[in-house]
Amino acid sequence: VMAEEMTSKSDVTFDTGSNTKSENVPVQVTSIRLNKDNYLSWSAALEIGIISHGRLPYITGEKPAPSKTDPG
Repeated sequence: VMAEEMTSKSDVTFDTGSNTKSENVPVQVTSIRLNKDNYLSWSAALEIGIISHGRLPYITGEKPAPSKTDPG
């Protein structure tokens, strides 16, 4: 099962945060695809990805989402 988890790709991606189209590329957060048997490993990997991309404050509400007209 572990080998299967590692070769599957996740559907969860994050925007890199840049406003330029050339740099506005989704980032794969984890290679683990969520299924009925792997929630703990998937959620741990997703949390690490969210933190490493600096997105946790947006999820917890510590930072508000930037406005659509915000240039940076």
